[in-house]
Amino acid sequence: MAISGMVFALIFSMIFAGLLIEDIANAGKISKGVKIAGIDVGGLTKEKAQKIIREKISNPLKKPLILLLDSKRTEITPKEIRLSIDEKKMVEEAYWAGRKLNILERMLRSLSRKQIRKYIPVSLVYDEDKLSEKIHEIAVSLNRQVVSASIDMSKGRPIIRPSRYGLVVDEERTLIDVKKVLATKERIVEIRASSVTPEITEDEIGKIVVVKLSEHKLYLYDKEELIYEFKVAVGSPQYPTPTGKFSIIKKKKNPTWYPPKSDWAKGLKPIPPGPGNPLGPYWMEIGNGVGIHSTPDVASLGYSVSHGCIRMSEWAAMQLFNAVTVGTPVFILP
Repeated sequence: MAISGMVFALIFSMIFAGLLIEDIANAGKISKGVKIAGIDVGGLTKEKAQKIIREKISNPLKKPLILLLDSKRTEITPKEIRLSIDEKKMVEEAYWAGRKLNILERMLRSLSRKQIRKYIPVSLVYDEDKLSEKIHEIAVSLNRQVVSASIDMSKGRPIIRPSRYGLVVDEERTLIDVKKVLATKERIVEIRASSVTPEITEDEIGKIVVVKLSEHKLYLYDKEELIYEFKVAVGSPQYPTPTGKFSIIKKKKNPTWYPPKSDWAKGLKPIPPGPGNPLGPYWMEIGNGVGIHSTPDVASLGYSVSHGCIRMSEWAAMQLFNAVTVGTPVFILP
């Protein structure tokens, strides 16, 4: 029994000595099973690990970050956001992941060949304010104001100015996406943005009415194409037809004439449809009691004799009535 005890003690001493020698030999190395940002650095010296980390992590992360929006490309450089990678901190953390265990724990792990499972993330520092400022700067350069289609009457005839879709960069979501990849080798980020639809597109512009008071003419356009030209009567000097931009707000066939709130109409009563109705069979109101209408008094066409309305022959008023809709723009020029 004494001999077997001595043998056991000798074997234990030899194993202990071997484990101690192994622990001393590995004193300057990172324990097996330790990874830095997915890179296995177990068994490496701190110097060797730091060199590998520099090549495989630091150098790729020092490349500019590319932000893409369709065909537009912008960059964020590490210098702009004061980005730096602390290689030494990552290696030290990896090293002490195993060395912080007491010697007996290390020897038992070595004996059982049980590795330490430790993942060290990238130790990265950057200026968050600078990054936010850079994202805002990029957003301002890419944002596009929405523009509705419009009608330019500066030439006395309609010229359609095309619409343009707007664009708004979502700075908050883009910033989140950028932060997610700062510590990865992924150096391309799609910018988050949304399109803004114009209220009016050129496709929505159809018929356009233009009245030129000095010419006593009404012109009907389909977008920029002139399709009708009519002689009209307009307001007298005492009751002038208003100028500016209007639209058809009401259409009525065989309307009843109601006396307006004006001195000249005091005491007058409504006139139902039919003979004697000054509006004729077609009425197109543009606001404030003013409208375009047919008239039985065709002799007045070509003169400034109405109480502000625009008179047309019955045939001409019918053509216009059938062509326009509520909302059709009306431009009345001097």
